[in-house]
Amino acid sequence: MMPKKLQVLYSFLIIPVMMVGCVSSTTKIDQSKLGKRIYIPKEQVSTYPSLAHKVEPASYRQWLAQGENYARVREYEQFLSRNHVAHIIPSFELLRSARDWQRCGRAEYAVPSRELWGNSLSTLRVFKALVAARILTDFEVTSVYRDLPLNQCAGGAGSSRHLFNSAIDFRIGPEYPQPQDYAFIEQSKFRLCQFWVQHGQSLDLGIGLYSSGQIHIDTQGYRTWGPDLTRHSSLCNF
Repeated sequence: MMPKKLQVLYSFLIIPVMMVGCVSSTTKIDQSKLGKRIYIPKEQVSTYPSLAHKVEPASYRQWLAQGENYARVREYEQFLSRNHVAHIIPSFELLRSARDWQRCGRAEYAVPSRELWGNSLSTLRVFKALVAARILTDFEVTSVYRDLPLNQCAGGAGSSRHLFNSAIDFRIGPEYPQPQDYAFIEQSKFRLCQFWVQHGQSLDLGIGLYSSGQIHIDTQGYRTWGPDLTRHSSLCNF
């Protein structure tokens, strides 16, 4: 039986664009805005405009050719395909370990242990909804699964959801934004906050927004935080 918090992802997509701000997890929220049923069109998500410009890095091709990496990646991709969350994030981004991989002396890419595969599904389904609703149209995923040594070296929390393959870090827009990019980035973050207000509680959705431009999402608790790691500095709180 699928957990109730994920059942919302298999009915009709209702993500109205409302000019309302985001609030913190401790603020009283209009219950009429929560628990709305979300439909993700299965036939329309195999190719997204956001993936059209993405180019597979040479470093990923080299890594695939090492040892059993290719076979393990294909097995993981098939698992994701059976669960209808393939082709949303390209594998060379989905398998990125952490931005600090080189400094920490670890691999740039990593396939999580098989027992952790299922942990990714609820967060990927939310990501799929965000892309299908065009809340995220230009993004780059920068970190997903991290083993314990890498997470510690990268400064991750001891209970980081990345350790369990249930979190996704990404940024919106280019790595080095130009002045003309900021309006688009802020608008995308605003719409992401709207989604959190409307659906976050029913999805156990956590969103962290950092001053570096990195955004963290997971489905392990309804909460939001910002640069100081509290809700008070979150863009979704006012």
